[in-house]
Amino acid sequence: MLERSSWGVPIQLVSVATLLLFAGFWLRFDAPISPYLRDASGGTSYVLVFILGFGALNRKAHSQNIAVGVLSVTCCLEFLQLWHPVWLEACRRTLAGRLLLGTTFEWTDFPPYFVGAALGWALLRALRKN
Repeated sequence: MLERSSWGVPIQLVSVATLLLFAGFWLRFDAPISPYLRDASGGTSYVLVFILGFGALNRKAHSQNIAVGVLSVTCCLEFLQLWHPVWLEACRRTLAGRLLLGTTFEWTDFPPYFVGAALGWALLRALRKN
């Protein structure tokens, strides 16, 4: 039998991240809500999923460091959308590129990222106890 301290928390984190991933896709693309809430829920769940995923992969890193790191990278990726070299535009034309890199810079994307980081930190901290 596997100990909870060994596998329980990472499995829990991956399970919650998977649920949030599907919920985020549904909210972003199919939910009957306003366009702003669609975008906000997508940004929030994007950050949450990555925080929980990295929390599952790196058990020793503190929750706060993971949340700040994911938030920083997400904000950098948002600013990267202001840059349009040919090779990056080719990446953005793929589904993975659109989902991971985004296509259009929007200042309104930042508040949901911060909300997602705060929620991700709190959830990761509660599940991991650090």
